[in-house]
Amino acid sequence: TLHTALTDLRHPGTPGPPVLVCATAGTTDTGAIDPLPALADLADTQGARLHVDAAYGGPLLFSDTHRPLLTGLHRAHTVTLDLHKLGWQPVAAGLLAVPATAHLAPLAHRAAYLNADDDTEAGLPDLLGRSLRTTRRPDVLKMAVTLKALGRTGLADLVDRTLAAARTFADLIDAHPAHELHSRPT
Repeated sequence: TLHTALTDLRHPGTPGPPVLVCATAGTTDTGAIDPLPALADLADTQGARLHVDAAYGGPLLFSDTHRPLLTGLHRAHTVTLDLHKLGWQPVAAGLLAVPATAHLAPLAHRAAYLNADDDTEAGLPDLLGRSLRTTRRPDVLKMAVTLKALGRTGLADLVDRTLAAARTFADLIDAHPAHELHSRPT
């Protein structure tokens, strides 16, 4: 179990290595969500950090109906969202959420081959400090425009209708004698 694995990593009387527990909030294949409150409790007890990959399920936060599925998400130390999945964004629209900008300090690490001082001195933009994707452009404008245009309620409506359509489709498959439903949508 995870409890046993974390306990084995922490030898009594020694500081032990830093430990990160990674949970999933919405798997790609089935939409399964890990028991976030229990994992947060375990991480707290064991002195581990909790990261939640909410790449697929994160947009459930927009929906008053489906938000409770993500109970415990707020206890994560870091969260990733990938809004090209259930956020109707281009593929590059991903986010890493941290509780404070100080947690992003490791991103300030400089590497000579990436941080060319002569480029900076020449006034060329340094994309390394603007995106986790290093030299690729940040695509936050697309997300900001969608949020501004649709708002939380508009995105919630899209999420709710998508999940309702998944349930309806599952019902149709389940009712058809020639098909077998793998599992109910979560």
